[in-house]
Amino acid sequence: MSDLTVIGKPVTRVDANEKVTGQIVYGYDLVLPNMLYGKTLFSTKAHAKIKRIDTGKAKAVPGVVAVVTGEDAPWTHGEAVKDKPFLAQGKVRYIGEPVAAVAAEDEDTAQAAVKLIEVEYEDLPVYTDPEDAAKMDCVAIHPDYDSYRKADFMVRGAAPNVCEHFKLRTGDVAKGFAESDLVLDERYFVPMIQHSAMEPHSAHAQWDEAAGRLTLWVANDAPFRALHEITEALSLPKEKVRFINPAQGGGFGSKGGLKCEPIAVALAFKTGGRPVRVKFNREETFISTLTRHEAVVYCKTGVKKDGTIMAREMTIYWGAGAYAEKSPTVCIRGSLPAPGPYRIPHVKVDGYAVYTNKPVAGSYRGYGIPQGAWAGEQQMDELAKKLGMDPIDIRMKNMFVEGDTSYWGEQLHAVGLKETLVKATQAIDYGKKPAKQKPGVKIGKGFACIQKPTRSPTTSNAGVNVNAQGEVTVLAGTVEIGQGCNTILSQVAAEELKVPMDKVQMHQLDTDVIPYDASTTSSRSTYHMGNAVRRAAIHAREQIMEAASPMLEVGVQDLGYADGKVFPKDQPQQALPIGEVVKRKLGINGVVHGDGSYTYEIGKDLDLETGHSDHASAFYMYATQAAEVEVDEDSGRVRVLRMSAAHDVGKAINPLNCAAQIEGGVIMGVGSALHEEMVIDNTGKVRNPSFLDYHLVTSLDCPELIPIIVECPEPEGPYGAKGLGEPGLAPTPAAIGNAVTDATGVRVYDLPLKPENVFWALQKNKKSAA
Repeated sequence: MSDLTVIGKPVTRVDANEKVTGQIVYGYDLVLPNMLYGKTLFSTKAHAKIKRIDTGKAKAVPGVVAVVTGEDAPWTHGEAVKDKPFLAQGKVRYIGEPVAAVAAEDEDTAQAAVKLIEVEYEDLPVYTDPEDAAKMDCVAIHPDYDSYRKADFMVRGAAPNVCEHFKLRTGDVAKGFAESDLVLDERYFVPMIQHSAMEPHSAHAQWDEAAGRLTLWVANDAPFRALHEITEALSLPKEKVRFINPAQGGGFGSKGGLKCEPIAVALAFKTGGRPVRVKFNREETFISTLTRHEAVVYCKTGVKKDGTIMAREMTIYWGAGAYAEKSPTVCIRGSLPAPGPYRIPHVKVDGYAVYTNKPVAGSYRGYGIPQGAWAGEQQMDELAKKLGMDPIDIRMKNMFVEGDTSYWGEQLHAVGLKETLVKATQAIDYGKKPAKQKPGVKIGKGFACIQKPTRSPTTSNAGVNVNAQGEVTVLAGTVEIGQGCNTILSQVAAEELKVPMDKVQMHQLDTDVIPYDASTTSSRSTYHMGNAVRRAAIHAREQIMEAASPMLEVGVQDLGYADGKVFPKDQPQQALPIGEVVKRKLGINGVVHGDGSYTYEIGKDLDLETGHSDHASAFYMYATQAAEVEVDEDSGRVRVLRMSAAHDVGKAINPLNCAAQIEGGVIMGVGSALHEEMVIDNTGKVRNPSFLDYHLVTSLDCPELIPIIVECPEPEGPYGAKGLGEPGLAPTPAAIGNAVTDATGVRVYDLPLKPENVFWALQKNKKSAA
């Protein structure tokens, strides 16, 4: 690896100039010729039968071109369960569900027409708590569940609203608790939150009747998954649907799946070939797109006096919202590692994905890891305190190291967890108290550790073109959602073809042109697509050397390759630029094309009865974050003073980008720790669907950040790299929670740590002490 010229260097982002100068056109701002404007009527009921819809007045409005309801769009879609209609059919299941839509010559006309649509409902029982909704005697939110098409990995729960029941069984937890000297059993809660990407959701669709072809322009982070869902729902061949990705203004998991897309498609079939744009404003994005899963987590742990963990039992209720979306996989991939990165001989986990009458939950940065860590890592500190141990020591005694076998049966490798723990805690002088504190303000420190799998198995394909000017174009289905993938993949291509970064560009993502990629999710892009692009670039390089061999009258084995040139090893002065090789071989318009593909071959998927697998993930990400906070005892306000975040990235392709990823993740994590929650009343109505009432972290709230890169190379990763996108926020709330307890002596079990929650916990503690 010592001869690497671009990999490992802090390269400036390739899209920096376009973004800071405002040249990029995001999906939300895209205007197509002769475009119509779509607006949506959303359900005002959380759970009700639709008795009547009258669209007559809306259709009569001048300028209205199309009005559609569920009767016009009798299709359903979904990733694991095909349970979600394009527009509500027969009943509604949450406030914010699309019921009807209008396409008109302008947005105001469309909105005015939407208001004229009349809907008559008949109320049904409303469930807003996943634990309540999981009871056996509940009314089924999806009475037709058994008739839906479903993925073969799913295991339905016994209760009518449990769409997935994940089980992990290792050893005998009863035996483990019986052999323990101390057992703790607590309940924790993590609320539903919103992704809050700066760019709200939108979709453009155009139906070409003559060609039988549908085109969509969508800032979607999984365009091939979206294409699959659309073609499957409409029974269209894949070549009849095309997705073009404009630039995307943030995602964090929210831009996968289908949100505005089905509405735009339903309208496009009625507009005579004219394209139609459907976009949601901020409030509509809050109530009608995706959220992060709320979770009720019961965690019970048994330990010996010396801190050895003997058993851990967890029961997790994941609030899926009204439709399954990614809930089955979040339930599985979030519940599997929820007991934490520790050697535990006896483990029992039951994860339940539960339908409720709330907005739909989907993927969110961290994919279920923050919820489990909030419970498990706080309990680790509680156990240490009761045993009189240092929180570092109890983790060091139990945490995974190289070669350990996990409690799901997999031998682990490339485990950099201990190094992250040491470096993160050292960075904030963990264990040292401040010299002095302000009156009424307590300062404390805490930390938390996580491990995170990636979704497996999945496939990435890529192409690399080299033209006669020596320019390189990368064709990759990874979506730039702010994480810097265009820069990372450009670095990989530049490295293998030995060209400067300014010679490399990314092709626009268009499913007609770009080879298949599973999705831009699960922190998989650097690893999977990085491998695919690397292989494609090597394939192109090999073709160039084959072509250069007769030109230089030297066998391929005697050729050298460096600085974008091919040359005889013993006569480097005869070097030919790679563009010149392409031109001589294929002409001035010639292009050498390299192909690359990477699929992580999973051994045996998770056993449905035990949750075991000897190869559950392509790689694992490890991290430790440490926080220093101050708590105002009079108001309960928590302020994070500084945070260190040590992440095992395998190999930092671009250290500057890694640091930015870590910082961005930590800041999101601070928000979810201190402020963020979707306030939903018992009727299912979101009470804070705006950035005025939903409190995001601002620059004034940001603590001092100390990103730390740990490199424990992953053997199959490109240059040893793993993923990094999601773990940045996974341990943050738990680290802050432990720091608040260190400061005050009081533990708060429910997120967020907003002032009133902390204040009342302090008051309760004072009352108990008295």
